[in-house]
Amino acid sequence: MNDTPTTWAHDFAAKHGLSLRYDTPLPHEVSGYKYDGPEGPVVVLDSALPPERQHFALAHEAAHIVLGHTDELDDNEEREANQLASELLLPHEEFSTEAWRTLHELKELFPHVSFEALARRRLAYIPGVLTVVDNGRVRYRLPSDDFSAPPRPTEPEWEIIRKAYDEASDQQLDMEGLRLTATYVATNPEMPRVLLFVEEG
Repeated sequence: MNDTPTTWAHDFAAKHGLSLRYDTPLPHEVSGYKYDGPEGPVVVLDSALPPERQHFALAHEAAHIVLGHTDELDDNEEREANQLASELLLPHEEFSTEAWRTLHELKELFPHVSFEALARRRLAYIPGVLTVVDNGRVRYRLPSDDFSAPPRPTEPEWEIIRKAYDEASDQQLDMEGLRLTATYVATNPEMPRVLLFVEEG
C-alpha cells in the first residue's frame, strides 16, 4: 500500500498548490480524481497503485486543473490532459537533451516515471513507432506524427520481441536504414513487458 506521498509527489503537489489524499479502491479504472476542497484543489490517488502510476495520475489531474476542465470530460479533454501530464512529468528543458538515451538510462535519470511514460514521451523527440507488448501480446502500437509504419509489427519486429522475452534482456537490430530496439521490463514478474522502438538508424 502506497498511501504516503513520495518526495516527488510531495514537491509536485506543493509547487502546484494541491493537497493529496490516498484511498482504495477507487471506482473501476480510475487512478485518481480531483475535487475542490475548502483550502484549494484536492487530488485523491489510489494507494494500491505503484508510485510511478500514482505520479502520472497526479500529473493528469493537475493538467485538468491547469486546463480549466470541468468534471464532465470528453475524449479530447482527456487527450489534452495526458499530453500536458507528460510535459509536467518530464519537462522539455530536462528531457529534450536526454531523449536519445535508452529507456533504462532514462529510467535512471527520471526514476519517478514509468518505462511506458518515458517511452511515449520519447516519441515526441525521436520519430518512430512504439509497440508495447505484455506477455507476448501487443497492447498497443503508437507511431509518432511524422513516421510511417504498418499497423502491426513486422516479422523482424516479432523476432526481436521474441528474443527479448527468451533471453529476458534488451535487444537491438539494425536493418534497411531502421534501428529496432527492444527493452525488456520485468517490473511486474507476472506480466513481463517488452517496449519496442523502431526508428531511423
